[in-house]
Amino acid sequence: QYLVSGSMDGFVEVWDFERGKLRKDLLYQEQDELMMHDEPVLALAFSRDSELIASGSQDGNIKVWRIRTGQCIRRFAKAHAQGVTCLSFSRDGAQIASGSFDSVGRVHGLKSGKALKELRGHASYINDIVYSPDSSQIVSGSSDGTVRVWDAKTCDCVHQFRPPQPTASELSVNCLQFMPNNPELLVICNRSPNLYVMSTSGTLVQTLSSGKREGGDFVQCCVSAQGGWVHGVAEDSYLYSFEIKDGKLQNLIKVHEKDVIGLSMHPHRNLVATFSDEGTLKLWHSGDH
Repeated sequence: QYLVSGSMDGFVEVWDFERGKLRKDLLYQEQDELMMHDEPVLALAFSRDSELIASGSQDGNIKVWRIRTGQCIRRFAKAHAQGVTCLSFSRDGAQIASGSFDSVGRVHGLKSGKALKELRGHASYINDIVYSPDSSQIVSGSSDGTVRVWDAKTCDCVHQFRPPQPTASELSVNCLQFMPNNPELLVICNRSPNLYVMSTSGTLVQTLSSGKREGGDFVQCCVSAQGGWVHGVAEDSYLYSFEIKDGKLQNLIKVHEKDVIGLSMHPHRNLVATFSDEGTLKLWHSGDH
């Protein structure tokens, strides 16, 4: 129903993705009273019921908005010492996990409006943070090259592992996504020519390879709604689509002229949104089932 973008100018905007225009049926957007931050928006996350959206900005602030009204219902001022890079709602929508350039993860309570717990242990930026499908665990990926799995209640680190490193240098873990049909498995993007399907205990299950040496390093990935396909965008601005059943690359399409920043998958439909440095956001039909 909603496609939401956050931008360098601090705006959080809701789009009609069928027409490629701002949603004017939302009164606040019709009246130009947009959801906004004072600094660039670096992270967005929806609650499971799509009623709320959380946004995180470069100055370390987190805001939670009611998407139908555009009302800011909760502010976490200076939630982090540096920019907020990633956000994830718990299954019940009562808590938000956040990661930052300050290398710390935090869990915030929507009711209390306070930080409840800290996730400390990463040695560099946290680039992605996700609740497991049942919200019993939180998983974080960092520029220190590691994935950490935390108990969501105690916030103790229960697993720490490194995805395979095809080169000698430390590869930043950019992106994590749970497989919807197997809550024990994650797809991990670590800026290499491969995407990895791994268990939450760190066992490698499957490798999805771009087959390239130059420009085929993945920037971000997403999993289709049914879990049958994995899509990744790479530094060469191509979208790679893999079928999980055999791990083969099925589709390859150039999606942008300039550096691609990331992508997002529609929760029910076979639509992938990609966005890039050139300031464009594009929608693609994925060949999923």
